[in-house]
Amino acid sequence: MRILTLLCLLSPVTALAADGLPPAAPAAVRAHVGFLADDLLEGRATGSRGYDIAARYVAAQLESYGIQPAGQEGGWLQPVMFVQGTRVIPQGRAALTRDGQTTELEPAKDFIPGVNYFTADAEVSAPLVFVGFGIHAPKYGYDDFGDIDLTGKIAVVLWDSPPTLESSIRAHFSRERTREIARRGAVGMVSLPTPKSEARSPFEKSVLQSVLPRRRLVDDAGQPVEAFPEIRASASLSLGTAELIFAGAPKTLEQVWADAEAGVPQAFDLSGTMTLVNRTALGKSESANVVGLLPGADPVLKDEYVVFSAHLDHLGRGATVNGDNIYNGALDNASGIAVMLETARLLASATERPRRSILFVAVTGEENGLLGSERFAKSPTVPREGLIANVNMDMPVLLYPAAGFTAFGAEHSTLGEVARRALEAEGLEMVPDQTPDEVIFVRSDQYSFVKEGIPALYVDDGKRSSDPDIDPEQIFREHMRRDYHMPSDDMRLPIHWESMAALARVNARIGLGIANDPERPSWLPGDFFGDTFGKTAQE
Repeated sequence: MRILTLLCLLSPVTALAADGLPPAAPAAVRAHVGFLADDLLEGRATGSRGYDIAARYVAAQLESYGIQPAGQEGGWLQPVMFVQGTRVIPQGRAALTRDGQTTELEPAKDFIPGVNYFTADAEVSAPLVFVGFGIHAPKYGYDDFGDIDLTGKIAVVLWDSPPTLESSIRAHFSRERTREIARRGAVGMVSLPTPKSEARSPFEKSVLQSVLPRRRLVDDAGQPVEAFPEIRASASLSLGTAELIFAGAPKTLEQVWADAEAGVPQAFDLSGTMTLVNRTALGKSESANVVGLLPGADPVLKDEYVVFSAHLDHLGRGATVNGDNIYNGALDNASGIAVMLETARLLASATERPRRSILFVAVTGEENGLLGSERFAKSPTVPREGLIANVNMDMPVLLYPAAGFTAFGAEHSTLGEVARRALEAEGLEMVPDQTPDEVIFVRSDQYSFVKEGIPALYVDDGKRSSDPDIDPEQIFREHMRRDYHMPSDDMRLPIHWESMAALARVNARIGLGIANDPERPSWLPGDFFGDTFGKTAQE
């Protein structure tokens, strides 16, 4: 019976075998996810014993395929150092004083205190200024700040992005908002959800995850990177507190929401002052990226590298939900690692070795802000100038038989054509981005490579099913509401293993297409990311 089941799993993919690649093995993908998402690994938190076990597993699997270690000092690992901060939530404070009256907000009900990576005890009291989405992009006709003065004040910002900007542009500037607010002299920051962002990710889920440690990379002097010491204290408020914050403001809250939805820049002073207190348990931690190498066959092109990446970390142990406090991360992102491992096996077993070299990098610290991939992209274990492309894998929500995939980033570089050919060769549809408002291209590890000027792709589920009776959009929304970043993201999910294996074959074809092309990938003319981060922009 087990042999028959395995044959049934393999048969849909075997029929597509071509171009020197062996058949993909759905059962192998399932086995990888089953181990990595097991309770034994306790959620693979960055720097934990469970993560270290997972890293050893990935290295062992790569070694079994004939992949060579390519970490530091001839080993599999690239160490990554962090400053770690854990909120002491009951000691956090957010209080609004207006007209001589002070209103105290309740931690974990009305607000979540922020993390200060420089000091355990941080406090600030200052006037409030509303700055819309906190986006400064005058080149693209949008600026929330105008002539407002943030010096010595607390910035109140909507934690979303203006819908009138093209998704790539607003995604980039949304990630830069804290830097911009700090640059303008603010001493504190308060973030508010919008009704749309609250629907996507409820405040209650953020409260559950607020007990988990947060991390930042450290520089050569041991100081936190991109932690913005100018912002001495911060807080994330619930949607219900917005009425309090905007009482007596130049606009009603309904007008604020309406202008935000219309993409109208906003900035004005708010009445009253706020006191923010952050209490943080600080420490240092270490984790590691896992790096493997499939050497290229061409004597010249072997010094150029195609990087496959997927994040190995998840959330570890957290708040108990339905009697379970292990956040196993089966889809996020044991599945991406499993697809990368199967991709590695396919490429290492191909009848001909690719001309360029291929790196397989399981990165740490993604859940804390793409930290492990940033470390590798900035300081790779191979010569930096040799990195020519990145293909990332992160949380394919394949809970149904897939008829196509989305190649996020396809519109930005010549990698889009490589992806199109790979999908067509596998008989699959290349599906456009179905959720541009989610700005997915900057929300996973491919963005660390983009910021270094390296063209990148992120191939993910395309919300297209070969079964007309299935609604992939509904399945995706339900998963994000119920299981994403929750203990229920485990092996009990109805994962469609044949589709996971098909994704591995698509990625293998993309890898071969990049590795064997005489030309390096390049940004398309006039592309925003190419102009912002490409070689010309860096010079």
